[in-house]
Amino acid sequence: MENNEDDKFVSLLADSTFKYMFKDYRDFFRKAIKSTINVDISEYELYNNEINSGNKSRDYRLDILLKKENDFIIIEMNKNADKRTLLKARKYLYAVAGGGLVEGEDFKKMRTILINFNNSKYKNDKEAISVGYDLRNEKYNDVIDEIKIYDIYLESLENVRYNGSNEKETYLAMFRAESFEEMRDIANGNKEALKVVEELERLSENDEFKILYDAEKMRRKEINSARLDGYDDGYNNGYGSGYDAGAKEKGIEIAKNLLNIGTSNEDIMKVTGLSVEELEELKKEV
Repeated sequence: MENNEDDKFVSLLADSTFKYMFKDYRDFFRKAIKSTINVDISEYELYNNEINSGNKSRDYRLDILLKKENDFIIIEMNKNADKRTLLKARKYLYAVAGGGLVEGEDFKKMRTILINFNNSKYKNDKEAISVGYDLRNEKYNDVIDEIKIYDIYLESLENVRYNGSNEKETYLAMFRAESFEEMRDIANGNKEALKVVEELERLSENDEFKILYDAEKMRRKEINSARLDGYDDGYNNGYGSGYDAGAKEKGIEIAKNLLNIGTSNEDIMKVTGLSVEELEELKKEV
């Protein structure tokens, strides 16, 4: 699918959008997820946490993490999914499931689910909407039920429009839309879907949100550029080389804008990748 996304458009297939919409429009996400993979997120809370990726250039910020007692759900919004993206997500699934969330924390048994929203088609079945994975012993058919992976394939939902009985497909298809007009066409009169479009249009006028959203788009483009430029000897090396040269200046510029509108230090560091020390120095300039 070509990237024809309007500069003012706010996509559902973005971590920043999910986080802003989760509080007031949780039921929309709950219905889309539960009807597709039978996982109920209604009692989970958004849990902010960072896991060190081992990338010395820039630690990986876990995108969306939901928590209910000792259970966790990781949600990855993959606008451009590939093998490397999915493997990276699974790496952090195992880190969470292994109790690596808080250094020094006593180990507690926890159920951890990874949900990948992939804007692509499943290679083995182009019509498949979702595919689930277990950790299973082939000889004894024994399953480790603390870990589960679900891939949701959005490109299989092209040309979907609400017809009165396809609510699940309609909600999922809205994730892959690239304009508000396309979203309304998919919603085709569905009241809940249209409310989501209206809220996204309001978000597109929110200056603080747009800075966060645009920073996420920029970061995604830099990752893709690093890959296309031939850094195939390892994601971390490629991204580190591609990122450090030009993106640091962009991160500083974004950080200044966020400071001027009163964004918290934690959010600024997550968006820009600046360290505490770098941010404190920047505050002196601002």
